[in-house]
Amino acid sequence: LGPTYCSQELLSRNNLSMESDIGVFEIHEAFAGQVLSNLTAMRSQKFADEKFGGKKVGEIDLSKMNTKGGSLAVGHPFGATGSRLVTTASR
Repeated sequence: LGPTYCSQELLSRNNLSMESDIGVFEIHEAFAGQVLSNLTAMRSQKFADEKFGGKKVGEIDLSKMNTKGGSLAVGHPFGATGSRLVTTASR
């Protein structure tokens, strides 16, 4: 659940909201279970109560997620998936 913990830290530190301040989400989808567990944890009030003092990370608008098809669709170079996702998302 690393992305959930990191997202909470980043959003809190910069006073941002998942719903209103983030325009696109690129998530490496090679392991669907990882993606689904993070999406569930991010929107879970129970998880937020137990781990983040009650503040949910937020819910990702699925219409903003992997808008170009994700890392497998844009090319999945071994060892460079993160760079590929950042480049695609920023364009």
